Amino acid sequence: MNSRLLPSALILLALFPSCSEKETSSYLAPPSYQTFHNKKHGAFFQIRHGDDFYIASSIHQGGAAKNAAIFRAGQKSPVILKKRAHLQKDLHLWTYDPSTLPQDDALPYRSDIEIRKGDRIFILNKGQKIAATVSALPEGEQFRHSYQSDAPFPAGGMSGSPVFLPRAGSVIGVLQTANHKKSARFGGFEKINLP
Repeated sequence: MNSRLLPSALILLALFPSCSEKETSSYLAPPSYQTFHNKKHGAFFQIRHGDDFYIASSIHQGGAAKNAAIFRAGQKSPVILKKRAHLQKDLHLWTYDPSTLPQDDALPYRSDIEIRKGDRIFILNKGQKIAATVSALPEGEQFRHSYQSDAPFPAGGMSGSPVFLPRAGSVIGVLQTANHKKSARFGGFEKINLP
């Protein structure tokens, strides 16, 4: 290589970060998050999409209906669900009475995210951050993404928990299945698809 070109090439490399550096710099650590629950059903969580706020949950867990009350651990007053605003295969989003829940700890949601096999994700529930990897994408009539957790976790009552993607800094889906109630390693979640 020409000795005059070498310093110029080194300067250009220093000025332009690689694609991997760009992705790493946007990585957001998963937040600690206290999910909501009601007496017999799984988890519920609050999201913010632009200027809109919703409560998300899986359908199969039950417990979501107009005027249903959900509670966060240590919270005495309930959050009151109002109207179903969005419906998918096994998840729905609800509007709620804003006087019953502050908006400042809603999980961020972005609709422009493509989930990839191998993505690192976190299942958030009752302050836990359960690390996992997306192991398969839905094909054909399937609607769930598959995950494998780094370590076994107790999954009983966790349907409806938020699934968070750190590289996007966004919640991406709703936990729906696990292979074991007390020691889960595999399962599935449905991606939230808002416009």
